[in-house]
Amino acid sequence: MFDVALALGLLVAKLATLATGLQAGPALAYVLAPAWTLPLVWRRRHPVAVVVFVSALDVVEVAGSGYRNSVVALVVLLVVLFSLGAYAESVRGLAVGLAAIVAATIVAEAAQSHPTTATGWLSHVAGLLAAILVPLVTGLALRQQRLRAEAMERLATQLEHERDERARTAVAEERARIARELHDEIAHAMSVIAVQADAAEGALARDPALVESPLVAIRDTARTALADMRRVLGGLRADERADLAPEPGLARLGALLDQARAGGLDVDLRIEGEPTPLPPALDLAAYRVLQEGLTNVRKHASARRVEVVLRYGHEAVGVEVVDDGDGSGNGGGSGRGLAGVRERVALLGGDFVAGPRATGFALRVTLPLA
Repeated sequence: MFDVALALGLLVAKLATLATGLQAGPALAYVLAPAWTLPLVWRRRHPVAVVVFVSALDVVEVAGSGYRNSVVALVVLLVVLFSLGAYAESVRGLAVGLAAIVAATIVAEAAQSHPTTATGWLSHVAGLLAAILVPLVTGLALRQQRLRAEAMERLATQLEHERDERARTAVAEERARIARELHDEIAHAMSVIAVQADAAEGALARDPALVESPLVAIRDTARTALADMRRVLGGLRADERADLAPEPGLARLGALLDQARAGGLDVDLRIEGEPTPLPPALDLAAYRVLQEGLTNVRKHASARRVEVVLRYGHEAVGVEVVDDGDGSGNGGGSGRGLAGVRERVALLGGDFVAGPRATGFALRVTLPLA
C-alpha cells in the first residue's frame, strides 16, 4: 500500500511541476511521467527489474529530448537505488542494477554541460557518487538488519520447537520412570502379600493363633507400598515434594531381606569389600536390582534358597541375586521388571547380565561409581 501511494504521489507531483511550469519539459515528459513513477509499486518484489527499467527510461528521455532536469526523476532514482540495496536477492542482481544506473548516468552526463574548473569537476563527481552510493549503502544496511532480524526469528522458532521437544521427551521419561517405580514397588509388595496370604491360609487351617504373623507382614507390606506409591505419584506435584518420603536405598536392605525371609526363603547376604555410601542414583538402582531379583525369586515355586551379594570396589559396585529355583528368572510374568532393571543400569552406564544357570537363575549387575 505504501509503494502504491508513493508511486501515485510522485506521479501527481511530476505532472504538477510540468503543468505549472516549475520545471519546463517537452511533451514527451508528460507521456513518460507514468513510466517514471508507477514501477515503484514493484520495487520490493522486483528491485533489479525496476532499476533496469528506470535506467533505460532515463536514457530514452535524455536521448529523445535531452531533458533530465526533474526533481521527481531524481527522487525516483534515489528510491530505486535504495530498493536495489535493500531487496536484491543476489550479488549478481545487485551488480546488474548498479551497472544499469551507472550506464544511464554516463549517458545523461554526456548530454549535459559540465564544470570548467578542476574544483567544479571534483564537486560534480562527488555529488554523483554520493547520489548513487548513499541510497545504495543505506539499502544494504537495512537489508542486513532485516536479515539479522529474520535469522533471530528463525532461531527463536527453532529454540521454541526444541524446547517443546525437550518438554515432550521429559514428560515421556517421567512417565517411564513413574511406571518403572510403580512396577518395582507394587510387584514386590504384591508378591510378599501373596506369599503371606498363602501362609495365613495354611496357618488358619492348622492353628488360628499362627495367623497373626502373616497378617502383620501383610499389613506392614501394604503400608510400605502405599507410602512408596504416594512418594512416586506425589512427584507429579512439586508442592508435595517436601513432605514425601526419601527415595529407597541400600539402607532399607535389611527390611527387604526380612520380607523375603518371612515368605519362606533362606536368604544369605554376603558383602565383599569396604561398604561406602553410594550416590543417590546408584543407591536407588542397587536397591531396585535387589528388590526385583528377590521379587522374581518369590515367584519361583521351587526356589528355596537365594544368595545376595554386594561387592564394593574402587570403580564400581556389583549386585548379585542367585537362587536355586527352576531357572525361569522372569517369574512367568511380562518381563517388565527385568526390562526396567536393564534400563536403569544402561542409563547409569553399567553392565547387566541375567539368565538361567545349571540350577536356578542369576541376576548380576555392575554399576560404575564414576
